[in-house]
Amino acid sequence: MPQPQNLKEQFEPERLPVGWPWRLFTITLVIFLGILLSYLGLTFGYEPFLLSQIEEKKSAISQLAVSVSREDQDKLVSFYSQLINLKTLLDNHGLPSKLFSFIEQITHRRVVYTNATAKVMERQLELTGIAESYAVLAEQLESFNQSKDIERYVLNQSQLNNGLVQFKATLTFKNSIIK
Repeated sequence: MPQPQNLKEQFEPERLPVGWPWRLFTITLVIFLGILLSYLGLTFGYEPFLLSQIEEKKSAISQLAVSVSREDQDKLVSFYSQLINLKTLLDNHGLPSKLFSFIEQITHRRVVYTNATAKVMERQLELTGIAESYAVLAEQLESFNQSKDIERYVLNQSQLNNGLVQFKATLTFKNSIIK
């Protein structure tokens, strides 16, 4: 930087142009005009177009409502309500057939069931059966105990009759196996 010639030039403040530079002003003006034109176009052009489309759809819906009789509308509502109720009922309906195929898989080969009563709402299955011995019955009960789908089991009765063990048991299942 060249040294000033005298002290007056050295301590004199620098003179800057007054006001904004023209380039910045021009860019700002172009952006402002673009935003203003967009706003005016949306307000006076696109908004009335959308409102007219809404009115057309409303009138089409009202014409459709008039073309379908009130009796048919009531029948449709009633039918739809029945469908929803049926779906809810089927979603909550238990299938006892799953219980029997499950019991078949975990039954000891020396155990025979003579009677089975399913109480689906209570998630229970009452079994009456015959085992070859108390050891076989104990193995069967342990099989029930090991099953993850059986919540609990109760041996209601057991007796030795003619060398065979007759028993009654109640199994309570988890929801997952019935639904």
